[in-house]
Amino acid sequence: MISRNNLSQKLQTLMGELSSKVAENRVVAKEKLSDFIENGLPPVQSEAVIATLNGILGDYLVQRNSRFRQEMVFRDQKQTLSLDAVVLNQQLPEYTERIVLCVHGWCMNDVQWKWKDHDHGRSLAKYGYTPVYLRYNTGQHISVNGESFALMLEQLISAWPCQVRELVIIGHSMGGLVTRSACYYAQQHQLDWLSTLRTFITLGTPHNGAPLAQLACWIDDRVAEAPYLKMLNKLSEIRSSGTKDLSKGFIQHTDWQSANDNDTGLPERPMLPAGVMCCAIASCLGHNLKDDNNHRLGDGLVPVSSALGESTDELPSLNYPEENTWVGVGINHLDLLTHPQVTGKLEQWVLTNTLDVPDVLPKT
Repeated sequence: MISRNNLSQKLQTLMGELSSKVAENRVVAKEKLSDFIENGLPPVQSEAVIATLNGILGDYLVQRNSRFRQEMVFRDQKQTLSLDAVVLNQQLPEYTERIVLCVHGWCMNDVQWKWKDHDHGRSLAKYGYTPVYLRYNTGQHISVNGESFALMLEQLISAWPCQVRELVIIGHSMGGLVTRSACYYAQQHQLDWLSTLRTFITLGTPHNGAPLAQLACWIDDRVAEAPYLKMLNKLSEIRSSGTKDLSKGFIQHTDWQSANDNDTGLPERPMLPAGVMCCAIASCLGHNLKDDNNHRLGDGLVPVSSALGESTDELPSLNYPEENTWVGVGINHLDLLTHPQVTGKLEQWVLTNTLDVPDVLPKT
C-alpha cells in the first residue's frame, strides 16, 4: 500500500519532470504522466477522479489499456444497462415508451448530472420519460465517441422493452458535440434511431470551439478538486485528443485528420439533424447581455456565440431558430446543470414538442 508520504514524494518528483518535459515535448510528458497514473496511483479512485483523468489524457489510457480508462456504456446512474433485450427488461421494470438521454460534458461522467440535488433527466421522469445516461471517455476524439454512440444507441433502442415512441437528447458541453457527431454518423450509417429523435437540446456546448486559455483554467479547477492530482499543476498544458477537438468544435473524423495532415482547407460543417427540434442554451457570468465582453466570456468556458453555433469567418451558422435559443445571465458552466431557469426552458421545449408525437403500434 502506498503511504501518503511516498505518494507526495513521487508527485513532487513528477512535477519537476513534467515542468521540463512539457517544454520539450508534450508527447513525452503525456507518456510520463500515464506511467505515473498507471503505476503510482492507488488502485481505487473515485469516479470523479477517473472522469477527470479520462478528460485530460483518456486517449493515452486507451492506448495503454489502463484500468482507469472510462468505457462507453449506457447507465441509469445505478447500473450499466445491457444491450440484450431480455436482460434490459429485467433491469428496467419501470420503463416507458419515451426516453430522455443525457450526455455529459468534458472531464465528467453520468453520475455528475445530479448537481446540487437536481438532475435534468430525473426532472423529466415525472412527465413519463425514462432517464438514461451515456458514460464515455472524454479524452478520445469527439468523432470517435460520436460514431460509437450512434452505433450503440441503435442497439439500445432495438433492445428497449417496448416500442420507443420518442427520444429526447440533452447534451451538456462536449456532450452536445458528441451528440451532433452521433447524429451525423447515424445518417452515414442509415441508422433507425434518428427517426425517433424528437428534441435535441445543448447546454453550453462549444459548437464553434472554446478558447484554450479557458479550457486550461477548467482543467486546473478540476484537478484542484481531485485528491492526489491537485499538485499536478502542469496538466493544463497536456491536451488529449478530446480536449483539442473541444477547442475547435470538431465532430467528424476528417476534421482532426485534416488538421493532423496540416491541411489548410476548411472542413465542411455538418448541420443540425433534419426533422428534429434542435435547441441551444448559452449563458453569461455577467448580467448585462448588451456587453460584448460578457458574451465573449460566456459561462466561463464557452462564449455565447459558440454555444449558439453562430457564424464565424470559418464556419457557417448552425441556424438555430431564434425561438429555440436562450441565453441566461449570472450562470456559470456547471450551473447549467441545475439552474431553475434552465430547467424551465428544457421542460418547456420538450413538453411543447411532445404534443405532436403520433400514435404508434406496440412493438412486436
